Amino acid sequence: MNSIIISKYKPKYSNSFYQLNKDWINEFWHLEDYDLYNLLNPQQSIIDLGGEIFFAILNNKVIGTSAMIPSEIGDVYELAKMTVHKNYRGYGISKKLLENCIDFARNKNATEIFLISNRLLLIARKLYDKYGFKEVPLNSTKYARGDVKMRLSLI
Repeated sequence: MNSIIISKYKPKYSNSFYQLNKDWINEFWHLEDYDLYNLLNPQQSIIDLGGEIFFAILNNKVIGTSAMIPSEIGDVYELAKMTVHKNYRGYGISKKLLENCIDFARNKNATEIFLISNRLLLIARKLYDKYGFKEVPLNSTKYARGDVKMRLSLI
């Protein structure tokens, strides 16, 4: 897995962004309106707003992705749409994607990163805990499946 390349958004990866996220969300839940908006319009809903989408690529195949979506508060980003193809989980790819997201936010002088997740995602929770994310009160109804909010302070 040492030959994995992390790439920033390119339009040619848009379908992989959609398909990877659709597949993992449908493992437990269903795609919601907000998912569809971001997944079908990544350029307009993320990139053009000052965000970024990262792709983990192995042998010219996208096997993972994550997004940094600017929030309404200018120096805060949402970590979203992070997933790895089920055949490649457990190899540290999520760590590489998360590290790129954190570096991106720091380079943008962000003060924090937040995410909305679900308590069923125990492996993801361990990763977020390891990187210093702390659970905070959930004040969002963006995703029906979201039952936990976590925050990483960058200051």
